[in-house]
Amino acid sequence: MKSNAGARNDHLRIIAVGSSSKKAGKSSLAAHLVRELEADYGLKVSSGGSHAEQHLIDDPEVVGKPGTDTGALMEAGAKRVLWLNTPPSRLAAELERALGTFAPGGLLVVEGNSALPHLTPDFTVFIMSVPFEEFKPSAGVALERADLVLMNRTGTLSDAEPAELKREILERSPNAKVIVYNDHMSLQDALAETVVMAKRLLRQ
Repeated sequence: MKSNAGARNDHLRIIAVGSSSKKAGKSSLAAHLVRELEADYGLKVSSGGSHAEQHLIDDPEVVGKPGTDTGALMEAGAKRVLWLNTPPSRLAAELERALGTFAPGGLLVVEGNSALPHLTPDFTVFIMSVPFEEFKPSAGVALERADLVLMNRTGTLSDAEPAELKREILERSPNAKVIVYNDHMSLQDALAETVVMAKRLLRQ
């Protein structure tokens, strides 16, 4: 697949959001970034599922359904939202097709670990909410690609030693910045810093 890198004023700018596991907060973060950055587009990428026979879904009744990940992206203000739901063997080709439907010069937030091996995002953020041994299979590559790792210590990582986790994160993603949050207040600070970092990288 072609890289989306190029001139800042005419390429599709991409922010990618990945996570260690389900229920980590990936969808909420993606919607937050759409809202705060006024992103033009949203893309949910998954593999398999009930709509697997239709790889690229743009039906407003499906993607706009309240309570869904794609519905949250639309509610956050994305002008156009797609759901790419395809087997791994077709992912690269279908992802390239999906990206081709978004106009150059816009800002796209992509949610889903499986997209990252096939993308060159302008900014990638990863949410870690479980120990490394509980990562879902696609999480390893997503972590390696991260510019920013948000460590959620409100759940199963609450008893973990942050310094040790940071060390292990940086072994896997040496260039990543790591932000730890423990409660609602520190989460809000982490989200604010995420937006600031995203804006900075998008201006480069």
